[in-house]
Amino acid sequence: MEAIEQAIRNALAKADAVNPAIRQKIYESAWGAHERSLAANGALDDEQREDRRERLKAAITRIEDEVQATGSITPPPPPTPVAERREPTLSRDAVEPRTSTARVEPSLNVAPPPEIDAPEAISNEPAAADNYRPERLRPRLKRKAERKKARGLTKFLIILAMLAAALGVLWLVASGIINSKPSSIPPSTSNPAASSSHEPIKEGELAPGGNWIKIFDPSDMTQVALTGRATATIAGDQLEKYVRIQSPAEADVISFTVGQGVLEQLAEKKAVFDIVAKTEDGTSTQIAVSCDFGNLGDCGRKRFDITDASKEYLVQTQFPADKKPAAAGVIKINSDVSQSGKSVDIISIRVQVAN
Repeated sequence: MEAIEQAIRNALAKADAVNPAIRQKIYESAWGAHERSLAANGALDDEQREDRRERLKAAITRIEDEVQATGSITPPPPPTPVAERREPTLSRDAVEPRTSTARVEPSLNVAPPPEIDAPEAISNEPAAADNYRPERLRPRLKRKAERKKARGLTKFLIILAMLAAALGVLWLVASGIINSKPSSIPPSTSNPAASSSHEPIKEGELAPGGNWIKIFDPSDMTQVALTGRATATIAGDQLEKYVRIQSPAEADVISFTVGQGVLEQLAEKKAVFDIVAKTEDGTSTQIAVSCDFGNLGDCGRKRFDITDASKEYLVQTQFPADKKPAAAGVIKINSDVSQSGKSVDIISIRVQVAN
């Protein structure tokens, strides 16, 4: 497990460790490689597999705490060379012969038990380090030692292969050859032209990529304002955080600020606002989204059906060609059009200029 933690630290040290999306990609890649190695190792039972998963979770949490606390990642020290383990051996030549002047310990001159179907023999030869067992046991002990060495070598080779595979996957992800998709923010697959629909935009209708401008992130609650009895609280874990909003009534809305600098970049252009959201497990609701951009107008009122799967919900806006923003704007969200008080988790809000 220390090797996998070192691999994660190396990957974060080579990548942009302060970017939560990149960190999540690396964590998910490490988790996937670990799961494949557990599946390939048939010698582990369920309890051992769960123990290794918990240890990997603890390692990821420890790394994430370090990044959030210091803003950087400490790369692991280079691995120390592992000396090859040598089995101790006893040689007849290593036994020094006794001289007449050495102190002689008292001993019992008992001959070893005779082999089956062999005549008994009495020998006055002193016991040496390599003949303290009956001769018939030596082949069996030799075979057992060889099997033990072979099993140890096989385990070492398997662990080495799994470590090499995990490091290879992490290197591919860190170098950008493999684009791993985080579960919390899937790639944009929506079409601005269908923004009036109650469903998220269909896959393939919006080209992936683009220069996205961040409007809201759960780490900065200064961009959130509440009206009436609406509430907004930070929730989630170290790997994914979100703000849980709740609107008991139609007039209770949560507003997310769109800075004046962002509106200046969007002025006289067509823009697509991307809201990444989900509900609590096993629930669903319908939200209402509206905008107020001051002298640049609004985006109308849109409704979207939200489920417990994290998805993107897009709102398209054409800004007037002859106006500049005089102040910041807002995006307003009511978490439950039916007014039954259901909550919605807002993971992020961003915007880009539509082609």
